[in-house]
Amino acid sequence: MKANRADLLSSYQQVLRETLFNRRTAIRPNMLKGIASNEIDALEAFFSQAATCSVTDRGEKLQQMGLSELAILRMGQVTRQFCVAHLETQHIASALKVIDAYQEAVVQGYMQAQEQTVVKEQELIRSALKKAIGRYMVEIEEIEAIARQATEASEFKTRFIARIGHELRTPLGAMMGMTEMLQEGVYGTLTPEQREITQRIIHKAVVLKEIFTELLDQSQIESGKLRLKAEEFSPKTLIETVHANYLPMALQKGLSVYVKIGSDLPPVLIGDRSRIEQIVTNLAVNAIKFTETGSITLHASLADAAYWEIVVKDTGIGIDAEQLAYVFEPFRQIDETSSRKYGGVGLGLAIVQQLVEAMNGTVAVKSKLGQGTVFTVRLPLQLPD
Repeated sequence: MKANRADLLSSYQQVLRETLFNRRTAIRPNMLKGIASNEIDALEAFFSQAATCSVTDRGEKLQQMGLSELAILRMGQVTRQFCVAHLETQHIASALKVIDAYQEAVVQGYMQAQEQTVVKEQELIRSALKKAIGRYMVEIEEIEAIARQATEASEFKTRFIARIGHELRTPLGAMMGMTEMLQEGVYGTLTPEQREITQRIIHKAVVLKEIFTELLDQSQIESGKLRLKAEEFSPKTLIETVHANYLPMALQKGLSVYVKIGSDLPPVLIGDRSRIEQIVTNLAVNAIKFTETGSITLHASLADAAYWEIVVKDTGIGIDAEQLAYVFEPFRQIDETSSRKYGGVGLGLAIVQQLVEAMNGTVAVKSKLGQGTVFTVRLPLQLPD
């Protein structure tokens, strides 16, 4: 009897291994966790009566016990232990049939439940994705609408500034011309007081003209309408022209202006002469504006084999270390006091940086409060063929 029992147990273990360990590998680990000890006890009590019950009775008893799915799947282990200890050989096979049937039903039910859960999760994911995509599309449309409005506003601003600039510069030019005629004595000799007044008028008119020019330039740069030329020019002549144009402005403040041209600087370069002159002009005017005593130096030289540089140095008020990071921001000056005292709208240096970058160059600034400022512009060295 013992040999017969051993054979049956071995056969049972093989069936259990195939049905549970091989075919249910994916789900079995999750289903065999957390079986309560009282359920194991209930199963042992059930099998202690198995010898006197039919297969159908055993099935009904299992249902009545209300065992969890985990416990039913665990029956194989309990059965093996119980059979060795209690059951007669002839009862083992019938007990196994009940267990196998319930195990199969539970596994199928569990798999169906899992499939339904997956389907529900997929539906939830699809629904969530649909809602997310819907929100995303709404946000995209809102962003595009804002971008269109910003573009339209920028274009309107550009047209507005261009029109206003034209409308204001025309009478401003006439006013400057008539004032200069007054100074020249076309309408009679002026008294010293009258001459001083006309000089102030011309000075303020020049300031206004520069502001209009800066606004137009900034507007063109922002709208992407700035076009750079490639023409031959003399860097030496360019620096000397700026010096000649603004020397009177410096002399009125008692400042000295020096020009230094490096001997290694090529006599002719390729670039947008008028825009480079504008860069030097803005830096020179800025230096004169913020220098009360001392001097301004304009220096052009060869930086290296690929770049040439323009250095504008002054002995002016300097810039605080905390403000250096903001000197190239549009419409920004050191403080409101400086804006009122020195005039301007804070576009000169911003335009310098944007023009230099448009030429694939760099601009740097070094300064200490009360010790002056040095601006260094490096531009690509382009030589004529």
